Amino acid sequence: MYRVALLAAALIGSASVASAADLGSYKDEPVASYGPGFSWAGLYIGGSAGFGVGDTQKSVSNFDCDQCGEGVDRLLGSIPSLSIADYDLNGAIYGAHIGYNFQRGNIVFGVEAGINGTEMDGSSPLLTSLITANTEIDWYATATARLGYASGKTLFYGFGGAAWADVKDSVKVAGFSIYEDESSHLGWTAGLGIEHAISDRFIVRVEYSHVDLGEETTTIGIGPLSFDKTSEVEFDAIKVGASYKFGGREHEPLK
Repeated sequence: MYRVALLAAALIGSASVASAADLGSYKDEPVASYGPGFSWAGLYIGGSAGFGVGDTQKSVSNFDCDQCGEGVDRLLGSIPSLSIADYDLNGAIYGAHIGYNFQRGNIVFGVEAGINGTEMDGSSPLLTSLITANTEIDWYATATARLGYASGKTLFYGFGGAAWADVKDSVKVAGFSIYEDESSHLGWTAGLGIEHAISDRFIVRVEYSHVDLGEETTTIGIGPLSFDKTSEVEFDAIKVGASYKFGGREHEPLK
């Protein structure tokens, strides 16, 4: 019995030594690690600048004259909608944006709002070069949803949503304004962009967008004569920008 106990103790001791040796060999092996991952999630604010190119179309319709007699009214009522101008717009764009991103794996989605001042304008002669129709876009704003694919610190994204703007129309004779009209347009915008994080806080971007401000109709009265003026505006914009991201620092993935 005594000999059996000694033999069992020896076997247990040998197994313990062997197990310790195995553990030591496993401990010496490096643990797999995939490095830090960048998170796009969080609040960000930024600014951008660029250039826009587009066009505007003007037409008039629904002519009426309260004091011109029934015959004149019938004649004016028979006049169809008349296109009076179709010309290009272009100019600088500069603005600010704020947004929030969510991230699920490589998919990044969120919302963004922007406000932009512009130098976009254009003009066209009416009947003669001394009389011109003119259009200026003072500012436009956007509210969009974004969806993108993240490849590390680079994000490819698309967006779409609402756009509205303040558009000023005028008629000038020999450079002097004889008529001005300011109207608010509501439309839509969509586009594509690329962002790259140069650090865990600072992000740069290049973005293309199409902005369609739809058409807006206003009634104009000149003495007893009145008519409706319809204005359509759309343009394409290329902008470069930068953002500062709050929170969402680089994090270690699960090992």
